[in-house]
Amino acid sequence: MELEISKTGRKHKQARVSHTEEGRQRSKRISTTKILEVAFWGTIIWGLVRLMVHFLNMTPYGVGAFARPFINIEDENTFASVCLGGIVLFVETAVASFVFSLLFSRIRAWWLGLVYGAVMLGIAGFFFHIGNWEIATLSTEGAWYLTFGLFIGMTIILEQSDENHAWNESTR
Repeated sequence: MELEISKTGRKHKQARVSHTEEGRQRSKRISTTKILEVAFWGTIIWGLVRLMVHFLNMTPYGVGAFARPFINIEDENTFASVCLGGIVLFVETAVASFVFSLLFSRIRAWWLGLVYGAVMLGIAGFFFHIGNWEIATLSTEGAWYLTFGLFIGMTIILEQSDENHAWNESTR
């Protein structure tokens, strides 16, 4: 009888190992729906923040600035360009979330979002001529991009952690 228990215990232990290996393979990527959800809420929250900051004249770049490749700079504050800028911001947020999930989702460090935001600020600064910005614009844009990157980073890492935890709980 003791022999049967040890065989069953070994089988159960082997099954646990195989579930753990499957969990590691599954944890490589976050689902597309989660990335789109992060992009949606990131667009809503940070789009509203950008609208407010632009309305308070803290930065010359509103949501319509994201639509600059498609419109004239003079038309940046029209309703149509703000809507188009929101769509472009959604696409950029989805791409940024996907890239973050590919590069950093397995690393559990909260500050990676800040680094990611700083990189996004550098990229945006290249296109919007960061050398010509006043200190007020630089600080506002820096705060916006750092918190935006932190939102993306922490949300992706938390979602990845929740999915792994839920999957591990369901296999027990």
